[in-house]
Amino acid sequence: MLALSTSWKSKESNDGEILLQTLEGFDIYGVELEYRINDAMFKQMRAPLKRSRLKVVSIHNFFPIPSDMPHSHGGGDLFLLSHPDNEERQRAVQYTIKSIEHANDLEATAVVLHCGYVDMNPEIDKLYQYLETNQIHSEEAQAFINQKLTDFKKQKSKHVDSLLFSLDRLVRMAEKQNVLLGLENRYHYYELPHIDDFEIFFSEFKGGSIGYWHDTGHAHVNETLTISQHEDFLKTYYDSLIGIHLHDAMGLEDHLAPGTGEIDFERIKSYIKDDTLLVIELKPGTPDSEVSQSIQFLHEKGIS
Repeated sequence: MLALSTSWKSKESNDGEILLQTLEGFDIYGVELEYRINDAMFKQMRAPLKRSRLKVVSIHNFFPIPSDMPHSHGGGDLFLLSHPDNEERQRAVQYTIKSIEHANDLEATAVVLHCGYVDMNPEIDKLYQYLETNQIHSEEAQAFINQKLTDFKKQKSKHVDSLLFSLDRLVRMAEKQNVLLGLENRYHYYELPHIDDFEIFFSEFKGGSIGYWHDTGHAHVNETLTISQHEDFLKTYYDSLIGIHLHDAMGLEDHLAPGTGEIDFERIKSYIKDDTLLVIELKPGTPDSEVSQSIQFLHEKGIS
């Protein structure tokens, strides 16, 4: 059943009740609450949410925005669960625990996690330039990509270790709170986890409250950049799949309304299980009319 992330509207909204009323106007089953919602808005929404026909299916870390930070400063990478500095990492753990507790209170199934990144020189502009000049498949571009991925692998160990320390505590907390942790595939190649890295965490916490959260736009961008193949994520981690962020993409631009970009959602459909959480996640400012059209598009595709 389809849910809608508050991502398309929360940044421009200051009233949690009005935001919820808008959500209830769409042909959806549930909602994902995400990191652009501040504490004041959440307080306005909390009681109405418990009375609403909509189910909170997931919460995107870090939720809500810490009260001492501006509305515009929310983000999934606000704190880093993979930070090598113990004090910084503990802040990330503490705020994630708050998200887990809110998920339990609202009877949400999952908390979606960004897992940090490797501190390296990514040379993103150079990578994108290869794509924009139609050279991404050239020998030069492929050599550059292979070298950057090699650099990533050489430098990731301390960040992976830090993330394991964070997850050790968070998985135990999630089990107590009856919540699943969904590790999300990321947009940038220097972010964790890479396609091969998920297995490290799923093996370490086998049988625990942890699984894979697939993001269609992120996977498409990485396929466009020749870094990984979209379906490989779904094939490899099908058994661990908890949920999917559904959005379209065009080149490097993602979080577009499904049906307006390059993603073949028929490819996605075959990997959806009966209990897979399906969350439409659109960029801030997406018109309500496009939200409705994307919901209708997915219904027509049998993704609902």
